[in-house]
Amino acid sequence: MANTMSGKAKTVSSAPWLRICVTGGIACGKSLVGVYLDALGVAIIEADTVCHGLMRAGTPLFSQIVAVFGRAIVAPEGEIDRAVLGRRVFGDAAALGRLNALLHPAAQDAIEAWVLARREEARLCQGFGGQVRLQPVAAISDQRSEVSDQKSEIRNQKSEIINSVPAWRGGVAVIIPLLYETAWEAAWDRVICVSAPLALQRERLRSKGFTEKEAHDRMAAQWPVEEKMKRADYVVFNAGMQVCAQRQTVQVMQHIGNHVEKSDGR
Repeated sequence: MANTMSGKAKTVSSAPWLRICVTGGIACGKSLVGVYLDALGVAIIEADTVCHGLMRAGTPLFSQIVAVFGRAIVAPEGEIDRAVLGRRVFGDAAALGRLNALLHPAAQDAIEAWVLARREEARLCQGFGGQVRLQPVAAISDQRSEVSDQKSEIRNQKSEIINSVPAWRGGVAVIIPLLYETAWEAAWDRVICVSAPLALQRERLRSKGFTEKEAHDRMAAQWPVEEKMKRADYVVFNAGMQVCAQRQTVQVMQHIGNHVEKSDGR
């Protein structure tokens, strides 16, 4: 579903280059859409992956978080136990606010640095006639590992839809669950919201081992998906078979590409 475009995209150099954000509710399938975007040739990174890297032992953020929440959140191997930290902050608005105040500025800086690096790669690629295939960067190695099995299955299907669309190098995509909650939407040229019915979100969270309370607390910490859908440029409904979400993702990227071409990148 496409909403009215606001014309936010900027023309960079001689070719349009877009910053695309994928957002949506918890357990709606944002990472799944990210896999499909990756298969289409879109450079993509997840904000959650960035945050996990920033919180690793030995980093400044690790020390700051432990100083606020105590050594009880540190696992025996020395890393922050995200499950323990989650139980500490979800359901406690003040505690969640303290964590976000530490984490979000650092994550935004890291994401902006990644986006700028990909933009420079794209500029160099244009200099070679667009024939250079951009390689994955180390920052997303963990993310790719987490979804490798799923990605392999998708590629093995050799979907006619995916194969019919050329690799898209007109920008990057970043998966940011809390895009609207952090008031960061103005930084992005296009926003794709991934949605699913509330009952299905809860079912997916339970299947991941969350209790009813844990699922409720995590969902309550985000805006309702319906509100995100209203604000987004596009919506991908992930409530059925994965191939349906796949087709919608391809259609979204086709629409984005067509719109940019017809509007001369604006």
